[in-house]
Amino acid sequence: MSDVDFGKANCTVAALVAVALGLTGCSPGGTEPAPQVAESEAPDAYAGDGLPDLALEEVPLAGEPVYAEADRSAVHGIAAGRVLATRPGDLNVIMLDAYDATTGELAWDITTSEAAQLVFDAGFGSGRLEFAAGAVQRGGPGYAVPLFSNGSETTPYRSGLIMLDATGGSVVWTSDLTPHLGDDVEGISVHTDVVDATSDVVIANIEAQSADGAPMSMGAVVDASSGELRWVERGIVLSSIAGDVVTAIRTEDPRDDQGALVGIDAASGEQMWEAGSAGEWIGGTGTIAAAWTPEAALFATASGEPVDVGAILSAPVAADDIAAWLDPDEHAVVTYAAGDERPWPGAAEVVADEVTAIDAAGYVWVASGAQTAALDRTGAARSDSLVGAFAGAGGGSVVTVEESGAVHLWRDAG
Repeated sequence: MSDVDFGKANCTVAALVAVALGLTGCSPGGTEPAPQVAESEAPDAYAGDGLPDLALEEVPLAGEPVYAEADRSAVHGIAAGRVLATRPGDLNVIMLDAYDATTGELAWDITTSEAAQLVFDAGFGSGRLEFAAGAVQRGGPGYAVPLFSNGSETTPYRSGLIMLDATGGSVVWTSDLTPHLGDDVEGISVHTDVVDATSDVVIANIEAQSADGAPMSMGAVVDASSGELRWVERGIVLSSIAGDVVTAIRTEDPRDDQGALVGIDAASGEQMWEAGSAGEWIGGTGTIAAAWTPEAALFATASGEPVDVGAILSAPVAADDIAAWLDPDEHAVVTYAAGDERPWPGAAEVVADEVTAIDAAGYVWVASGAQTAALDRTGAARSDSLVGAFAGAGGGSVVTVEESGAVHLWRDAG
């Protein structure tokens, strides 16, 4: 674990958010209070309501786990009150750990042998679950994971998806994608990544080769409640689920990570729009999505129309109906919400490196060096600075991870 202790009075954690006036020292309890807000001289700073302060206290994780031992070892987020993380097991096959987000105890795990048994019980023969290529279900209790199996004599290689209930690790459904990929696909070459999951759909990108060795890319969308395939299409790379739309790029070269920015109907697979410029999606889960075109830009996910917010000078993050980024010249966090006539800077001076996330409660998480903190649209700090990078939030819990792989779980005591 880190030598940073929020319960000690030496206050070794530096604040991420600096204000022009009124910085205070350590509180008697040993935590560093959120900086006060200094009103900007600019008359057009965001004037809406702020969010409540987060009184985050660290909850020790059982075993003081470290998730930086090898590739594919990482914390993936919080679902159904569980912190989900992957790590290498036997023969470097990845296992899944689930910690209780309230107590820090290990709630359940799936070992290498147990994962193989799940694949067998699902009727896929011998194989494995690709936990590291899974995604936490937004707005639901699931963790969607790709599977790969040796199948049978008639179907030697099979690829599909499995939905796990994060509460206890049970299987909700399995989905076999192999029959829908095409007869020209070399089965052993198939690699599937789940890139986003909601309570409605799960989207996955599939890389493969044809029988003659030509690379190909596909995007697949399945129903989140049943696992039934809705559609699969070649020549696209899916990015995120934004309401009824899946953002994606179309590219002639499967190895290219840039292409035409498009929006596809999540239910039917019909293309709804093509944005006016090519580029690469950064992401977006609601009415706004961010992309590099090559400059940073925002688009309305319902229409694909660009959103006029002027120059964006740092990487924006879009989530639900709001986007946020830093203005390095003005030292401010800038936000734009759907329906605003313009982007709004916060009224507090912010010293940070980047915006890294916007959680479901609307807190804007910024990073500076090896620490993170929560702000709101006013620019005010709403949490003490926490060691590590933001890795997920939900149900009053926040998880951060140090570069060393040490994991920290925080609980709101407010």
